[in-house]
Parts: sequence; C-alpha cells; structure tokens
Amino acid sequence: MKQLFFFLLISTATFSQNFEKVDAKVLEYPRFSKVDDLAHKIENDFSSDVDKVRAAFFWLTKNIRYNLKEYYNPRQRKYQFRYKSEEEKVQKLQAIKDQLVNTAFRTKMGVCEEYAQSFKKICDLLNIESQVIKGNVRSDARKIGKVQNSTNHAWNTVKINGNWIILDATWAAGYEYNGKWIRKFNNYFFNMPKDKIFKTHFPEDQLWVLHFGRMSIQEFYNQPIYSQTFLSLKADLILPKTGIINLKSSEDILLKFKNLDTTALIFYTLKGTKYALKPIVKTENEISTLVIKNPKRNTDLVLYINKEDALHFKVKVR
Repeated sequence: MKQLFFFLLISTATFSQNFEKVDAKVLEYPRFSKVDDLAHKIENDFSSDVDKVRAAFFWLTKNIRYNLKEYYNPRQRKYQFRYKSEEEKVQKLQAIKDQLVNTAFRTKMGVCEEYAQSFKKICDLLNIESQVIKGNVRSDARKIGKVQNSTNHAWNTVKINGNWIILDATWAAGYEYNGKWIRKFNNYFFNMPKDKIFKTHFPEDQLWVLHFGRMSIQEFYNQPIYSQTFLSLKADLILPKTGIINLKSSEDILLKFKNLDTTALIFYTLKGTKYALKPIVKTENEISTLVIKNPKRNTDLVLYINKEDALHFKVKVR
C-alpha cells in the first residue's frame, strides 16, 4: 500500500522540449520488423531517457498503421492458459503481449492495444519504466451521455526524470476520414496536459483517476466531444457544462468561452444541413458568447474554429 500511495503523489512532468532533431533522425530509420532492433538503434543513437521515449513514440506513429478492419470487426481476444505459480502466470501473460508486438512489427498494423504494448515493450528493452493504461475515450457525438462500462482504448504512461507523462501513440498516429486511415502525426498526444486528460481519456484504474482529479465515468461521458484543435487553444469552454444542450423552442443556443481568439474563423453545422453557418459572437472582458439560432429540432451541433472541428454537442429541443 505504501508503494501505491507514493505512486499517487508523483506529479506529471510539465517539460517543454523541441524534438526536431530526434524526429528527423527517426525519420531516417528503416521499417524495423523486430522490436529488439528498434530498441537497439534507439539505445545507440540517444543518451537521455526523454529522447529515447520520443524516438520510440515517433517511430511507432510513423510506421504502424491503424487497422480499421480490425476496429470495425474486432476479433475475440480471449486467452486461456494454465499456470502453477504467479511467476509462470506473469511469464505467459508477457508472452501473449510479446506476440501482439511481434505481429504489429511484422505486419506494420495494429489497433490501440498493439500501439500501447509495443511502446511499453520498447521502454522495457531500454530499461525505462512505463505502463499500459486501459480506459475509455470518445470521438463521436453519438457517445455523449451513453456510458460504456467496458474499456475501449489503451494508452501509456512513462516515467521520465522521476515524473510520469501521459501519451497516446494511437491517436498521435492519425485519424479516420470517410472510412480511410489518414496518417498525420499529432504532437498533442505526446505528454498530454494533465488538466485536459479527462476531456478525452478516462482511466479504468481508480488510482489514475485520482492522480488526475475527480470525475466519474458518467461525468466523462456527459461532456462535449473535445477535438485536439480545441484542446490546443488557450480558450476554455465555460458554458454549457455538459455535451447535451437542452432548449425550449423559444431559446437560442448559447456557448460561452474564456480567452477565445476573436480573430478566429468560427462556424457551425447542424446534422442534416448542407452549409456551415456563422454564429453571432459577442466578447466582453475576455468572455465570448456565441449565439446560435434555435434549430427547432433535436440535432447534433459541431463548432468549427479556423476550419477545423473543435467541439461536438447534442441538442435537444422540448
């Protein structure tokens, strides 16, 4: 118990570092088919743990392609085995994880489990402490308010200079668009801001939940869908507090922000409409209010900032 208590007291690192040289070197790496070869190359090329971690993370995002086929038609991953001791159990579980990693390196494809286990395996080979975190994420307005009790994602935490940072190689690697995987590196998911973790990721382990703050799984699912575009801004959403906007037929939608860039291009769309519309924007004392005309029906609302989707809500009109 003492060890767990100490674990919770460790604060997340808040370092800022330019990784251009690390990334440039990794881009010259071959598409390794064995995890040991990649770890050996990283060990030889970099001296600091943070550079090694960045190299491992960046290589995975650039070389492992997300398996959309597996995502939409998941296989049942149930493993049965016998063991006579706790040590044998740990060994057999590790063998299963190693097989996932080996397959990902051989095929250059995987889903979140392959990304997360591969990153941890590289860290293990480099003698850098890391963990796989399992939990829940949301990326679709249809998920707002609908709690999924089983976990649907895996990501990592890694210890650098005595501090833990959170990263998600899966989400950093790219995204789906019209049924296709678009490879596009997203630096936001390397050392994710501690105060924004719950906007996108909710750990299954309550120790990690306590580490980041206080939130229930219900509160997590009731939030708006926050995109990386919005999370990268200095702006904060003040109102509404939840992702479901309840309106009377005579009320307009009001969105309130703090520190919203008044020069930004802001538009919105409603589900079923063909064109983007511009809200009325009123700003006073760093507080910006966006007024959107009542849609007169239940719908989904997407707010765009500088042509990138930023926030998703569900609108219910009574």
